[in-house]
Amino acid sequence: MAITGPASYLSTTDEFLIHWLLANTALGAGNELVLPGGGTQAALQALRDALGTKVDLLVTRLTEAAVARGEIDLLKVSLHLRLNQLIEKVRALHEGSKWERSLPFVPGITEGQGNFLPPLDVANSVWGMINADTTVPDITLLGGYTRAMFVTDIAALKQAYTDWITAKTMADVAREERNDLQDDVYEMLRKYRRNLPTAFATGHAIVDSMPRLTPEPGSTPEAVIANIVWDPVLQAARIAWTASTAANLSAFQIRFCAGPDYSTDDESVIGTVDPSAPREFVTIASLANPGDIASFKVYVITATGNEKGSNTVTITRTVA
Repeated sequence: MAITGPASYLSTTDEFLIHWLLANTALGAGNELVLPGGGTQAALQALRDALGTKVDLLVTRLTEAAVARGEIDLLKVSLHLRLNQLIEKVRALHEGSKWERSLPFVPGITEGQGNFLPPLDVANSVWGMINADTTVPDITLLGGYTRAMFVTDIAALKQAYTDWITAKTMADVAREERNDLQDDVYEMLRKYRRNLPTAFATGHAIVDSMPRLTPEPGSTPEAVIANIVWDPVLQAARIAWTASTAANLSAFQIRFCAGPDYSTDDESVIGTVDPSAPREFVTIASLANPGDIASFKVYVITATGNEKGSNTVTITRTVA
């Protein structure tokens, strides 16, 4: 492996940790390799553990944001329908009235928070004024939907927006903290490659087997084509992909992002499949609850450390 992006840091660092341990064993007790500035194998292990914890936290925050985003979408569809029903009802019952003239325009279903919420608040006020007028009957929409339900749903949408913004902000902070740790790890790995050869004779096996920090020169492999289905028996997502044409294929790596959008800056590794194994992978990553959405890619990894990701496949967990 080699550093190709955020998803490769942990596995590459693990290779360096194992190699450093072997180097220290070869050097003998009391002669362990210490980098300029005091860098040790134990210090790299601590950095790696901290990075792993931060990666897990980022996944959690991104999952929380995706869940909140899904709740927003569901509530918007429901409230958009009710807003249209309310406007039609007011126009039918109170044609030409001050209430009809006070009705808001209906926002598009894809409008953001700033354009979607105000018309709901205006409609809620108009509905409240009509119900407060004792000379006209209260308005109830189809299915016995009342103004109290409308108020509750608007409040739920506003809370979902707050939850989404909070989760997104916390994810942004976690991502930057992860990036800082990655920078620290990279610097220590760089120093290791620079300093290790000075502790051994030229041509020593420890030097010749030193892990790479960047991929070897070589062409980028062709991407495979992935597909995904929900397995109702296993209650998990089943990912499959086409064969790779790479002559120096090392492994297939499965990566994912929470939610419907895939970002290589946020992807996490959830599994590695040997080239000789069946080309499929079963997972419930970020799919713990009905309605959860997750996106995946299958990466072709070559022996030179080069890689190529497949098309993105996205799935929503069905109701159990």
